[in-house]
Amino acid sequence: MHDREKTIEEIIDFIKHHKNSLASINICSRMLGDKFIKVDDEVIHELQVKLPRADNEELETFYYMIK
Repeated sequence: MHDREKTIEEIIDFIKHHKNSLASINICSRMLGDKFIKVDDEVIHELQVKLPRADNEELETFYYMIK
């Protein structure tokens, strides 16, 4: 796997450019839970804070989803 920072950056970048994709919606709902409604700038900011706290397995899963 890529290093964590690069992986997180790629996941965030994908979500920024594909806000309505199934992968983006899945990642957001798994990371943010019930309060997630739609991908917007606030959600992306929350992901930037929370993704670094995710375990390696979860990051790998998200990375696989976007590739």
